[in-house]
Amino acid sequence: MLHNKSFVKKTKAGKVMKQVREHYLRDDIYCGAPFCTVCDSSGAHLGASASTILIVDTNVVLNQIDLLENPAIDDVVVLSIVLEEVKNKNMAVYNRIRAICSNSLRKFFVFSNEYHK
Repeated sequence: MLHNKSFVKKTKAGKVMKQVREHYLRDDIYCGAPFCTVCDSSGAHLGASASTILIVDTNVVLNQIDLLENPAIDDVVVLSIVLEEVKNKNMAVYNRIRAICSNSLRKFFVFSNEYHK
């Protein structure tokens, strides 16, 4: 699915210029939950017995990274937009959350919500 964002911008020379940004949305990105009936759950990253899934935002990642590094915290979904914002605000915290997400023993899943339909 194609989504267009168009707006009009005034240049330094005083001319009006129309800008169009195309944004492609996909419906084949799975959510990572094994109990989801809509997505393909063969590549699920979250726990099979997950009764609660934690979805974190930017402020939680920035302010509570020590809590997220605790091994007791499982079944966490980190949105890709959150990762980008954390990268722009604090690179040390970004590296720590990426290390948690890349650890196969932890049940953290990065969901690319920017391109999901």
